[in-house]
Amino acid sequence: MIPGAATVRRGDTLRMAGACAALLAVAAGLGTAVNFLRPAATRLPWVGDWQHHVETKAFRAGIPVVFLAGARERTEDPATMVFDARVPEQYEAGHLPGARNLPVGEVDRRLGALASVLTPETPILTYCGGSDCADALELAEKLREYGFQDLTLYPGGYAEWTEYGGAVHAGSEP
Repeated sequence: MIPGAATVRRGDTLRMAGACAALLAVAAGLGTAVNFLRPAATRLPWVGDWQHHVETKAFRAGIPVVFLAGARERTEDPATMVFDARVPEQYEAGHLPGARNLPVGEVDRRLGALASVLTPETPILTYCGGSDCADALELAEKLREYGFQDLTLYPGGYAEWTEYGGAVHAGSEP
């Protein structure tokens, strides 16, 4: 044995494992209690369809959802304003044809510059990186707060668009 080295006995290891298990049980119990005490509308579900969680949230918020075919129709419609909710670096690397970059965190600052081309009735399509990205939904909700009425979410976003051969443009604003 090495002089000065601490020895760990089997009993010490078992006591430590038991303490860890007890700590995990207490944490799980407290988490369950906190979730149960939250208002029903904000409780975290025990089981859920996380593959389509953005679409489900959009449905609950009353924001229509389109899939690839609908997104293609809307990008071809010159009356529709298409907003990419991703960060500028991602947008510049590639975006849907005719899309303008409008990250959620910059709506308040950048929306005024678009006032000349937007009315409350302007059809708007929002998208972001893909089905696991909620930024486009947050953007649509924010735009609704500003009074825009014809909002649609494309949850497949840039990932689905490119996966199925959709044309993309690179660079800054159109």
